[in-house]
Amino acid sequence: MRLTKIISEFFSVIIIPAIILISYNSSAKADEASGADFAHTDLGTVSGLAVEKQSPYVEYAGVDHYPVISGDTVKINISSKYDGDYSDYGSYDPVQYKVFIAKYNDKRYTELTKGYTKAIPAYNDFIIEDNKPLTEGNYKVMIFVKRSSSKGIAQNSYGAYDNLYNFNFTSFSSLNAPKNDDSKVSNSSGNIVNDGMAVEDNDYIYYINRVGDVYGAAPDYLYKIKKNDIPRKDFCDLSYNTKVIPNRVWNLNLVDDWIYYSNWKDPFHHSINKVKKDGTEDTLIANEATGNMFVEGNWIYYVKRTNSHSIDLNNIYKMSLDGTCRIKLNSTATEDMTVSNEWIYYTNISDGYKIYRMKLDGSDNVKICDDETLFMTVCEDTVFYSNKSDDDKLYKINADGTQKVKLSNNKVTFINASKDYVYYVNYSDNENLYKIPASGGRSKKITNEYGTNITILNDKIYFDGMFYNS
Repeated sequence: MRLTKIISEFFSVIIIPAIILISYNSSAKADEASGADFAHTDLGTVSGLAVEKQSPYVEYAGVDHYPVISGDTVKINISSKYDGDYSDYGSYDPVQYKVFIAKYNDKRYTELTKGYTKAIPAYNDFIIEDNKPLTEGNYKVMIFVKRSSSKGIAQNSYGAYDNLYNFNFTSFSSLNAPKNDDSKVSNSSGNIVNDGMAVEDNDYIYYINRVGDVYGAAPDYLYKIKKNDIPRKDFCDLSYNTKVIPNRVWNLNLVDDWIYYSNWKDPFHHSINKVKKDGTEDTLIANEATGNMFVEGNWIYYVKRTNSHSIDLNNIYKMSLDGTCRIKLNSTATEDMTVSNEWIYYTNISDGYKIYRMKLDGSDNVKICDDETLFMTVCEDTVFYSNKSDDDKLYKINADGTQKVKLSNNKVTFINASKDYVYYVNYSDNENLYKIPASGGRSKKITNEYGTNITILNDKIYFDGMFYNS
């Protein structure tokens, strides 16, 4: 069962009013903002509110490239939502923006817009260019957003607005600009496409405590366990383990001393966060609902998750680690996505769930094969997938689309792979975990446990809250 289907089923079980409010603190006046860091605003909690009472808010804003070098000009990208995040966008007014920019210590902003912009749908990206070359230093951006029918429900010395958003970015000199460190690869490609349920360092395994396949039906908290503990199968016995943070987490990525993760703390509130391995310094990077999040170098790659009525907007993005730059890499509805050997692999919903790949900058976007699939993974330059054209049997194909081979006659769902073995959930056998040599051969049953996501660690397999020898 894929994420879009899981979320759909989850919300059909837990009935939540379609009209909601996400409230957050935007009380700081814009002309007093120079002394505080407004780069990332936590959007708060959910409550009920009628459509006509809802206000738009800026979900994300950032510059168009990273790093920004002294002498560059920048474009500022903005996208918004209404408080009723999962309601029908057709019920909402278009939005309008005012955008201002200043050096961090300046007392006054310069307006980039000439009054409020033309009205546009909230979910459309709005882009405005600052065509004045930047100098070295820190910059602050202030954005007003309002309903097209509103005169503004708040005001400061720059005018009236419904909501206010601030973010900061840095313009570097060419000598001290950050260099992309491609050695910072945070998890395996196969683990990421399985929602990044665990990562490890030399001493600990960090994992998500989840049982079952319904998102949000279990605590989904981040725990850790010492590797030299007495071997146990049951990761769910939390009395043996240590809770790192109580946030509902997904898509674990470990880089240096930081764990990057998707924060799903309630059904309507998602973000990209990072936290130290000891659970300190939990930091919001951006308010973004993500799937298959993967950190490589200075970038976070992910599928942006929207809601069921706007699945065409589930596109692939990359974001700088500091959250100041977000770049869209494709414009087709996307399901599974992962990264391997400088390529992004994904399932293209817009083309009947076919497997595609493209370069990390979104170029060279090509279809690998014409088979439809709901489950796939990548190991180095080989793609393993369930072939819906052949009753979801397990297949593999080279990344360039050559040498397609059937590996098993079992009907498979979740898949992960190492150099030696392909691990899969055997739908033909009560969704137990199996493995088969990557080169082909006989399958071997590993568990008598029903499960979903498969995580491959150095010498263990993490599967449905349990770990097994690989």
